[in-house]
Amino acid sequence: MSVYQEPLDAVLWFKRVELIANGVLGSVENSLRHASHLVAIAPQRLRPLIGLGVDPESFEELLESGDFDTAARHLVARQRALSIEGEAGASLVRATIRCPALDARVHGIGDTIAKAVLNAWTSRLLRLKARYGEELSGLVQRSPADDRQSSVFLLVKRSRWRTTVGEETAPKEDPGRT
Repeated sequence: MSVYQEPLDAVLWFKRVELIANGVLGSVENSLRHASHLVAIAPQRLRPLIGLGVDPESFEELLESGDFDTAARHLVARQRALSIEGEAGASLVRATIRCPALDARVHGIGDTIAKAVLNAWTSRLLRLKARYGEELSGLVQRSPADDRQSSVFLLVKRSRWRTTVGEETAPKEDPGRT
């Protein structure tokens, strides 16, 4: 069972993401822990787009056991959206996160899976901020069904006299009009 947590102010939230992106927190473990906490207090408009792939307690257990690569993979709630090129111990690992809100794939590199995923995760969030602003006011929420379809949105417009679903329809009769 998850408990609702009050969202952090978006400006401050993105500054915390930048700390992770800049490596200021000192270790991968600290960065992963901070990232998981940021997921829990994400601005309301971001919540449909980010989440952990496991419950917070399981994430913390992964960190405590030193399994940073697996923990990092769980920073991306939808595992199908994450791909990893390279293995643990390779000289360079590349993580890619598919982001429908950006209509793009965001890449991150690192010398471990954890670092590559953290790089891609922070890059994705900072690209969302760059495109939609710190308050994310232009961000259109998409449902999971949108990911199974094309990137075309179906616009539904309703007024008193007509309903439009993707194309014009005939005006409805208004009983009050003569």
